[in-house]
Amino acid sequence: MFNLIKYEFLRKYKLILMTVVSALIINLFLLTRGVSGSSIFLVFFPLILSILYVSDIIRMYGDDLNKKSGYMLFMTPNSGYKIIVSKLITAVFEGLAIILLYFVFILLNGAYIIYVAGDYINFDEVIRAINMLLSGSLGFNLGHVFVLLFTALVFIIGFIITAYTAMTIRKSIFSENKFGGLLSFIIFIGLNWIISYTSGKLFSVLSPYYDSYANLNNVSASELVVILFPMIAVSIIQSMLLTLCSGYLLEKKINL
Repeated sequence: MFNLIKYEFLRKYKLILMTVVSALIINLFLLTRGVSGSSIFLVFFPLILSILYVSDIIRMYGDDLNKKSGYMLFMTPNSGYKIIVSKLITAVFEGLAIILLYFVFILLNGAYIIYVAGDYINFDEVIRAINMLLSGSLGFNLGHVFVLLFTALVFIIGFIITAYTAMTIRKSIFSENKFGGLLSFIIFIGLNWIISYTSGKLFSVLSPYYDSYANLNNVSASELVVILFPMIAVSIIQSMLLTLCSGYLLEKKINL
């Protein structure tokens, strides 16, 4: 398993390095525009990086299934379950690294703004200043940001494993179909509809739970975790089931 995860990272370390360097250069350029440039970077950085993150992970799995370079992976003495789980673990680690990188950029931008204002840079003060700015303009702090980003990562992982499952179904059960790309997309839409329908039913059962928080004006980060926990748990369970499904198809039905 470790070797598979290491293999996944070795395939993309150049892209990761280029992305980090490019983000740093762009951030430094926008900092020359002052606070407005810093704000633009902090707003759009996670959005753009999320799109690149999802598209790259899905593209790599598609290459493994559809190109000759993927034969080497499936010819190794590893089960389909190990292969798909290793890809999922890699995606989780990469997503957590993106969140950590984003927090580093938040601190760097906060430190720069304090420096430009002529104040002494102390990272405790930087964090306090950022929290004061967020609480004053948006009503939350860095703790809320982390919880929301982690929740977004859980849903993104769910989206990725749904795409994995759709591509795996197409490459196994419907491997002889000529319209592979279109069929993968149709399967993906169908899986998302089933997941959305199932989630809607589960959340309707949990609606009294959410109603108990309806009157809270100022929700702390820990309370936000409690509020979001059912949705996070449902998404994780769905991802686990789809992972098992993909692993089974890779193990028993795959047709390269």
